[in-house]
Amino acid sequence: MDAKQKRHQLYRSWKKGCYHLCTDGWKEGRIFNDREEFRDGMAMMGLASLKYDLSIYAFELMPNHLHILLSASGSTCVDLFGFIKWKLNMELHYDGYPPLPESYDFRLIPVESAEAFRKNVLYLARNPYEKGYCLPGGHLWGSSYLLFNQFSEAVRGIPSGQMPSREVNRLTGSMESFPPEWEIHPELGILPRNFVHTEKIRELFSSPKDYLSRLVKDYESFVSLSDSLGEEISFSSEEVRDIVSRMLRILFPEKSPANLSSQEKCRAAVELSDRYRLSARDLSLCLRIPEQIILQTLRSKDYGKDR
Repeated sequence: MDAKQKRHQLYRSWKKGCYHLCTDGWKEGRIFNDREEFRDGMAMMGLASLKYDLSIYAFELMPNHLHILLSASGSTCVDLFGFIKWKLNMELHYDGYPPLPESYDFRLIPVESAEAFRKNVLYLARNPYEKGYCLPGGHLWGSSYLLFNQFSEAVRGIPSGQMPSREVNRLTGSMESFPPEWEIHPELGILPRNFVHTEKIRELFSSPKDYLSRLVKDYESFVSLSDSLGEEISFSSEEVRDIVSRMLRILFPEKSPANLSSQEKCRAAVELSDRYRLSARDLSLCLRIPEQIILQTLRSKDYGKDR
């Protein structure tokens, strides 16, 4: 039994609960190559909600991976991934793209508290924003635009029961039937409003401002979750400056950055590297000390006790 099989066996032993399912980031290819494939991906998510004993609270389809926040048993999650991988390979083959590698897999993270649920919701919503695709809540291929967004009410479709079956098949990339009341948009396909349970999310944020503030500022939670999922997180130059400024205020509340000693800056560099995975280059630019000194500091045993 290889590592992948052992991991799936472990997941199958997990009881019904809330989980964050994240597929591998496919570095050699894309699982969604154009708008039609993204549209088919939306139908795939809708079908998954019909085929399996689960509830979907949030999801985001990215070009080379996807995220789902859901309630299900671990065994159902493994079966769901098998369906997703099969469906993606069918679409890729039909469109003339190479299939997913045999090793393509997923990670399953238990979400065991209300605060963990909040952090995972924010992580999903932040994904397209972090990659520079759109503003928070502006991604078409997911469910985050349903949250605290008045325009989401205007994104409507035609009930599938009022459409010719051939048109339903074309807009979903599937021969499967859908509930007659489910709305299908001519460009976006199956709308997430049909099957995503957002009411649980709305209860956990006090206001739209609370939601958005945490989405763009809860850096440490994003780093922790990305580590758990085996993903790399990238911060903009503005975010890096904000993170460094915050850390300096915490470590040296009585001093201005301009008055910090080289030793104090090196201490800050260690903390920033450990907590936020900031690169030596970013740290060098913000702390105004040579990158080589940063690298030596991060390797130095003198700072081991601080780490």
